[in-house]
Amino acid sequence: MARTRPNYLYAVASVALVLYVLGFFGLMGLHGQKLVTFFKEKVDLWLELKPGLAESEVARLIAEVRQNPMVKKESVSFITREQAAATMKEDLGDESMMEDMPDLLRDVVRFNVKAEYLDTEPLEKWKETLQQDSLISALYFETANTNNVGNNIQSLGLIGLVLGVLLIIASIILIHNTIRLAMYSNRFIIKNQELVGASWEFISRPFIRKGIVNGLWSAMLAIAALSLTLWWLRQIMPDLEKLQDLNAVVMVFSGLALLGVLISGISTWWVVNKFLRMKLDELY
Repeated sequence: MARTRPNYLYAVASVALVLYVLGFFGLMGLHGQKLVTFFKEKVDLWLELKPGLAESEVARLIAEVRQNPMVKKESVSFITREQAAATMKEDLGDESMMEDMPDLLRDVVRFNVKAEYLDTEPLEKWKETLQQDSLISALYFETANTNNVGNNIQSLGLIGLVLGVLLIIASIILIHNTIRLAMYSNRFIIKNQELVGASWEFISRPFIRKGIVNGLWSAMLAIAALSLTLWWLRQIMPDLEKLQDLNAVVMVFSGLALLGVLISGISTWWVVNKFLRMKLDELY
C-alpha cells in the first residue's frame, strides 16, 4: 500500500507567517535606536530673518549656526522669500492665492540639530540667545513627540513578541494536525514496522526530516518577504537605507532559519512520538 502524501502547504505557510512577524519586529527592535536618532534629526528649526538685511550679515548668521556643535552642518540651508513663494505656488497650484503672500514671507535659515541635543537644556539656552539676535525676527521649532519614539518602538516590540507567541502556538497546532493526518493515513504501516522490530527512531526519521525541510522552506519564504518589505520601505523612505545595519539583518535572517527548523522539527518529533506511543486498538 502506498503512503498517502499529506499536504504540508498550510503548515509551511503558517510557520512562514510566524517567522515574518518575528523577523519584522526583530529588525525594528535592533534598529530601534537608529530609528529614534533618525526621527529626532528630522525635526526642523527655522530662523525667520528681518527684512532688508545685508548679504554679509546673513552670511555671518549662517556661519554662526553652521559652526555650532549641536547643529548638523549639512542640514543648514538659506531659503529666500522668493524661493519660498515659488515653492508655495507650485504646491498650491493657484497663483491667485499667492498675490499678497510675498509681503508676508521672509528669508529663513533652516537647520536640524544632532539627536543627542534635541530637547536638552543647552539647546533651549541657544534658542533663547538666537531669539535675542538683532537679525532674527522669529524662531520656529517644529513640534514632534520625539521623546515617545523610543517608547513606541519598545511597545511595538512587545506587541510583536506576544503576537509571535500566539502565531507560534497556532502554527504548532496546524503542524500537529498535518502530521496527525499523515500518521493516521499510514498508521497501520507504521505500526507494522514497529511490530517487525523497527525502532522509533527509524520510523520517525522520514517525518522529522520532512519537518526540518518544511521549516527551511518557511524560513526562506519569510526571508524573501522581509527582503521585499525592506526594499519597499527604502523606495518610499530613501533615508532608511542609511539606517540599515547589515550585521543585524544577517543575524535576524540566520535566526529565522534556525527558528523555522526548530518549530517544524520539534513539533513533528513530538507528534510522531505521540502516535508511536499509542496502542494498536487506539489506532482504529
